[in-house]
Amino acid sequence: MSDASGYIHGYTDEEAQRLIDQAEFLAPFVFDGVELDGVGTLLEVGMGVGAETRLLRRRWPQLRVVGCDISDGQLAHARRILAADVAAGAVELIRASATAVPLPDDSADAGFVCWLLEHVSDPAAVLRECARVVEPGGRIFVTEVYNHSLTVEPAQPILDRFWAAINSTQRLGGGHPNIGARLGELAAGAGLEIVSHRFVPVLGDARDPAGRTAKLRYFRTLMMSAVPQVRAAHMFDERDLASVWTAWDAAEAAPDALFCYTMCKLEARVAR
Repeated sequence: MSDASGYIHGYTDEEAQRLIDQAEFLAPFVFDGVELDGVGTLLEVGMGVGAETRLLRRRWPQLRVVGCDISDGQLAHARRILAADVAAGAVELIRASATAVPLPDDSADAGFVCWLLEHVSDPAAVLRECARVVEPGGRIFVTEVYNHSLTVEPAQPILDRFWAAINSTQRLGGGHPNIGARLGELAAGAGLEIVSHRFVPVLGDARDPAGRTAKLRYFRTLMMSAVPQVRAAHMFDERDLASVWTAWDAAEAAPDALFCYTMCKLEARVAR
């Protein structure tokens, strides 16, 4: 993360592991359309615990990743997870804000931003900084949330209420739970040339019951990770929390269950 003191999911060891699991689970969606063949140095801002960094290196072993994060705790996890790559010089970790990266202009071949802009107070400044560090003609890949899109059927009103509470808590901390819809205008404002701005659904339905169950369970875990922050913000009645997880059980058990969530993906190019 960067400039994300109100990070909705917290900074516990359990959250670090959840991020690693999440990266693996969502990799087919996050890396859809990401092309880094021939890229030498990749800037990754808001790298967190290094969960995406590990997958980037796995897919494109030629990459040298320069990753930054504002959190010492997150970087400590990243040093552990990426120990071999750091030792080999394939990954460099920098403690820095994503709006003030201590790198020269045009010093990276490409940029990668994943699940960061939803948490920062000035997402436009992050993209401007990426545009400064990435060389002219280099591409910047961004994946972000569009929380308004969450659909769970059969309808579970208490899930809708708790999801609304999570989003309100995120806004209270300066976050943007629907930032994905604004990626195009943010990129244009940063002077980037937009190659594509896409909405990508993560869908689970009766055609693949096992896959549907996996998606429902993944999202339940994501919601559970926000409980301490929602509780601290007094955004949801504590007495109703048990009913939230009962509602997830009911959704998972329904033969006609449906899960759908839409993420947003941007590919942009630094102007020549």
